[in-house]
Amino acid sequence: MKAIRGVLLCFLLLVVCTLNAHAVLVTLSEQDKLDAIMQGREQGKHVLDYVKKQYRFGDENAFRENGIIRTTWSKLMVLSGLLAEKGEHPLAPDVERIMTGTELQIDIHTYGDRIDFANNYRAYLMQGGKRIEPATMGVDHPLYLSEKGATGFPRYHATIRSYFAYEKISPQDRAEIVLVKDGKEVRFEVNLADYR
Repeated sequence: MKAIRGVLLCFLLLVVCTLNAHAVLVTLSEQDKLDAIMQGREQGKHVLDYVKKQYRFGDENAFRENGIIRTTWSKLMVLSGLLAEKGEHPLAPDVERIMTGTELQIDIHTYGDRIDFANNYRAYLMQGGKRIEPATMGVDHPLYLSEKGATGFPRYHATIRSYFAYEKISPQDRAEIVLVKDGKEVRFEVNLADYR
């Protein structure tokens, strides 16, 4: 009987450790914080490219919808990496602001032919059959892309920034990110367990 209990206890510990190791980190320990800052310093000027590669989703085509999952960990990395390039370190208030954030940020990059094309775009998450609306959302002002007279490419770029309360999502499970544009939906399947 003791052997069975021991095996069950080991199995439960393995499951708990596995779940904690593979999920968006909602609460970072002091060591997690230091590791993220150190990794950002190591990436230095390449930190933005690293985050784009590791935290991206969607089409790799330059003019198709795609996005980035912005976790607490990745935000600390970016802050640290960008400051490292200037020979600086993150300030305690900036680190604290990131660490105490209660929302997962999801950025969706989209493209169009007029400057205000994304003003009515919306995003939400589907997880476990439940629709989760963002706590807040905004659209960055589109940037001019192509030269005047260029044809065949969208002229403008916009980033839809959506913030989802951690308490409403399951950080270790799969989710669908849904972008509603021009009455149509564009869906991205992501596994939040893939992002730290």
